[in-house]
Amino acid sequence: MLRRNRTTLLVCLALLLSAVLAGAAWSAPSADSQAKIVNTSQGAGPAAPRDLKPNKPIIKVKPAAIPTCVYPFARPAIMKVKPELACAFPGGAQWVDCIVPGPEVGQWDVSAGVLFARLRGKVAWPRYPWWGWGGWWGAQDDTDFTDGIQLPAHLVVPTWSVTYQFRPTWAVRYSGLAFEANGGGQPSGFVRFGPQQQFGFGFGFNQNIQSKYQHAYHRVGLLYSALRTGRSTVKVFADWVHAEDKMAVGCPSCLTGSVLSKGTDAAITGIEIQKCLKTTSNGATFSWDCKAGAIFLDDVEGYDIQGGAQYTIPLNSGRSGYLKGGYRVVELKKTQNDYLLKNSVDGGFMEFGFIF
Repeated sequence: MLRRNRTTLLVCLALLLSAVLAGAAWSAPSADSQAKIVNTSQGAGPAAPRDLKPNKPIIKVKPAAIPTCVYPFARPAIMKVKPELACAFPGGAQWVDCIVPGPEVGQWDVSAGVLFARLRGKVAWPRYPWWGWGGWWGAQDDTDFTDGIQLPAHLVVPTWSVTYQFRPTWAVRYSGLAFEANGGGQPSGFVRFGPQQQFGFGFGFNQNIQSKYQHAYHRVGLLYSALRTGRSTVKVFADWVHAEDKMAVGCPSCLTGSVLSKGTDAAITGIEIQKCLKTTSNGATFSWDCKAGAIFLDDVEGYDIQGGAQYTIPLNSGRSGYLKGGYRVVELKKTQNDYLLKNSVDGGFMEFGFIF
């Protein structure tokens, strides 16, 4: 019994030792297989990038839309490449790449310039000589500005204009010019100037005279944009005209002289046409600008005509500056029974301004 028990015990110990060794051997391959499984699972997927960056939201990019401009036309921003614009008009959309510059609603257009003018005109005071009083004989005793009154033939005349755009199609404007001309010399013939010379021969006979002429021309009125198509603009205007004329002629040696001072009120209506010619890559615009108006009412007749070109440079915050040049002529003629006064200034002009 005792031997059997010892054998049994030894057999049990041997079985127990075999089980322990078998478990250790099984556990090692199991751990290795898990590592291989993990490595295999990681290698099966996409390789992770070395530098991981946060994912950016996916944004769907639509094709670049062509910018549209609806009246009033906004000026394009300054950019290196000139954009093309598709503007919507009542008659349908059309392609434009050049827009006429001008003030938008709530903006001012202020300009100043000079007119290199030739002064022309004539004066008759009294209008008719004593032998043809009232025009019975068709005579008119007028004297030329330069040959008779001895005024200078050429002047530099300052000009100005202020416009405020208070509606998309309506604006109010004030403009004008003024000058003073001083001259003197011996007239080419007899010069009658003043009621006291009605029955006399006037200035002459180798007499030197001194003359001074002051003229101011003011306009205030409304400006309406009747047609605007992007490349061109047609406007009509109606202004009130006020002119002040003061002419003094005297003879220092003979101690005589007279002063004619008259004010004139009239109206002027006309049309303005602007057309865009080219827009450069920096946003600057070349355009031409033509204006023509007829002056009438209160025994006054005349005209104001201007033609020129304009170069506009866009500035920041929707503002711009421009330089304009061309040719202008302004003529006024006032006739009454006792006097006649006609003056004209014409020549090239230069003008600069700002839109803000």
